[in-house]
Amino acid sequence: MIDKILFIPIIFFTAYLFKVFKIMKENDSNVFVNFVIYFALPAITFDLARDMTLGGKSAGVVLTAWSSIILGIAISWVVARAIGLSPSSARSFILVSSFGNTAFLGYPYALAYFGEQNFIYAVLYDQLGSFLMVITVGFILAVGKIELKEVLTFPPLIALVAGFVLKDQSFPQWLEKFLDISGSSLIPTVLFAMGLRFSFDDLRRAFLISAIVVSIKMVIVPLLTGGLLFATGLWGEPFRVALLQTSMPPMVMAGVLALKYNLDHKIAVSSIALGIILSFFTTTLIMGVFNQVAPTP
Repeated sequence: MIDKILFIPIIFFTAYLFKVFKIMKENDSNVFVNFVIYFALPAITFDLARDMTLGGKSAGVVLTAWSSIILGIAISWVVARAIGLSPSSARSFILVSSFGNTAFLGYPYALAYFGEQNFIYAVLYDQLGSFLMVITVGFILAVGKIELKEVLTFPPLIALVAGFVLKDQSFPQWLEKFLDISGSSLIPTVLFAMGLRFSFDDLRRAFLISAIVVSIKMVIVPLLTGGLLFATGLWGEPFRVALLQTSMPPMVMAGVLALKYNLDHKIAVSSIALGIILSFFTTTLIMGVFNQVAPTP
């Protein structure tokens, strides 16, 4: 499993070292963020939307994703008010407390824990759950208010609608290749942008807040979600995969939104970095707890 996710810290800390050795500047991350929002993310969104299907247990997995995100938003909103965060810091805090890294961490974890036969549920959780929510609800949280024009002109949302509309259309090979290559640039670009913004000093200063974020996102919400799934009898393999995805660390795209809309990026980037490090331990803890209390049926 480590081999499958080792690229994440390598790209992240390569960008950080580029900044340390003054090869690039921290503000250079703005170019990468714009590339993601206006090009790479719409490309992959359009491509994925054309393949999305939903039904049966799949719908339950997606609803689990939506429910866990809403639960995270509710808890983090209460906590942000309780600890007196500024509006900018609070919105950043809520974003990284609610949206999980369900693609390039969730996918390899799902393969390692559940194998290829159940991998489709991890993909559905990510694409129709986390991904759909972050480009709609997450975007509104980042902007700080509901502005219909801003929502309707958000490039990934336009791409999502276009993908659904053109779902049954066949494209020429060159266009399929363009979408594939463009979409594949998303992950390294996002990680590189985050690495340029990362600072160990910021992590140290924001450690307490980041620890609270990680506790909400990777411990409290998964425990509550797992308890609800088990209590309602939804404890087959699809929902155990959904629980694993729920326990993923803060989503990197949430950090991109924090950067794009001038929120407290120190909280966002520090929480993402801390979450990635701790995920090796917390996912084992969460899945171990429920395997003991509620063994696989």
